Amino acid sequence: MDRRWRDRRPLITWLMVLDAETDPERSGFATAVTIVIASLLALLSGRLLFASIVTLMLVTGIYALSTAKMAAMNMSLHAYDLFFYLDAPTLAFLWTDYRADVIGLIAGLAGFVLVAAILWRVDTVRWPRLPIALTLVAAISAAAWYEPGARSFAGIFHHVRVERLRLAFLSVLGRDAADADLGRHDAGGCAHATWELCAGRAVHAGRQTSSHHSHSPGIAHAADAFHWDHLWGLEPFFLSDDGLLHQLHVETYGGGSWLTDFSLLAGVSTRSFGDMRPFLQIFLQGRLKETVPQYLTTCGYQNVLIFPMSANFISMGKFYTSIGFPEIIDMKAQKAPTDRERDRFYFQSAADAMEKHLRSSNQPLFVYIQTMAAHGPYSFTYMPEENVPGGSGPSTYVNEYLRRVDMAKRDGDFFIAELKRRFPNEPILVVRYGDHQPGMPELISLPPFSLGGLITEDRVPIAFRTFYAMSGLNYKVPDLPNYDMLDISYLGTVMIEAAGLPLSEAQRERKRLMAVCDGLYFGCDRSSDILAFNRRLINSGLVLAQ
Repeated sequence: MDRRWRDRRPLITWLMVLDAETDPERSGFATAVTIVIASLLALLSGRLLFASIVTLMLVTGIYALSTAKMAAMNMSLHAYDLFFYLDAPTLAFLWTDYRADVIGLIAGLAGFVLVAAILWRVDTVRWPRLPIALTLVAAISAAAWYEPGARSFAGIFHHVRVERLRLAFLSVLGRDAADADLGRHDAGGCAHATWELCAGRAVHAGRQTSSHHSHSPGIAHAADAFHWDHLWGLEPFFLSDDGLLHQLHVETYGGGSWLTDFSLLAGVSTRSFGDMRPFLQIFLQGRLKETVPQYLTTCGYQNVLIFPMSANFISMGKFYTSIGFPEIIDMKAQKAPTDRERDRFYFQSAADAMEKHLRSSNQPLFVYIQTMAAHGPYSFTYMPEENVPGGSGPSTYVNEYLRRVDMAKRDGDFFIAELKRRFPNEPILVVRYGDHQPGMPELISLPPFSLGGLITEDRVPIAFRTFYAMSGLNYKVPDLPNYDMLDISYLGTVMIEAAGLPLSEAQRERKRLMAVCDGLYFGCDRSSDILAFNRRLINSGLVLAQ
């Protein structure tokens, strides 16, 4: 083996660590842990060549996997991913949408095992274990020194992209709900105050996601991020009944729709949870007591979720059930051939569920529809038999995305027409929003190479702007908040008030914060007020922290 290459092995490993972890404390911690791994392997085997090359391959593999995940999903690699993705529906999704990456991972693991086995046989030199043991102790001490600072750095999921057009159509529907007297409830178990829940009269509410859990990527901030000349006349699709474009701030870009789901339904910023925010739907099952659907239940609503995938996908079904969706109509229940059907397929399922409900109940209804057609990748023509105008974007990927947006608009129009036909006298509030932009930097006037690590909230805030829109059928939508940008954490409260429902004390406080923070939440200048609100949620038992 070339001695010059052999001497550079530690340097190559360290350079990859520094490139991946730019924060000094995290890079120090990562370097120390890398030395721990190499020292432990050398101590156990007595083979220094084997230990150093296997460590180099391990760091290289993690580096490559992290880069691939960031490029494909715009999510940072996390140790909990080992458990998060190991279920059949999630693996099926990865195989369908990221097959090349999965095959590459399998090939990489096979190559790793093969090379490690060869090295074990080739490396016949044995090294004294005492200096190796001393190195191991020193590295463990260094790792312990750096660990507190590295742990406090909430860098995971720092990068955010957009790819699906998740038009969330919240269709809030009820029969004669304006005449229904609702009981008074309280949160109970409050340490600081009693935050009462729904009291008063309800109109109705409901939400349908017009295109999916698919996100309205980038279409959110049309004036700057998403130039109107790309939209070929689609502007009305993103406007509310007041004729205005309402910008929405989300906390993810290019992927991670469940983060937007959480902030909307829980009314709390995911950024408040640091590195674990991608996994909140697992760790907070049964720990949230006043989510939007739970609140609507206290107001007499029945809640239905139209879900395009298996309910077991990344444990989303259990989470949705725990926050107030007793009925989840998933891929299997809808008899969907795939998890990427055209939007109108899911809208048809929603309309059927609404009709069935109205035949048997006078309860108001909240329907949350998620769709998938506008989701990436955009390397193929989705439903090529559909005659959809070509886009005017800067790349074929953008054109394909815009083509799917046009299909989403058509299917959204179909859904509205279907609601009018089936429920001509029912007052319905429809709420649409973009959960994140698609992962195409050229849409926000950035070169494609920016995809890897430059698209962060601090560097590219425009990438985190989407939109929300509200319209009414047989129902006049009240004036909506007029902020430059509304944070996703407030949207649930805005929707509840727009539906004519009384606000609980917690929601009234959230509305006050929305005003004093000018529509911002985690980024509010009055951060002490936000922290106090989060603490009060915990003390009141609305968020169970332990």
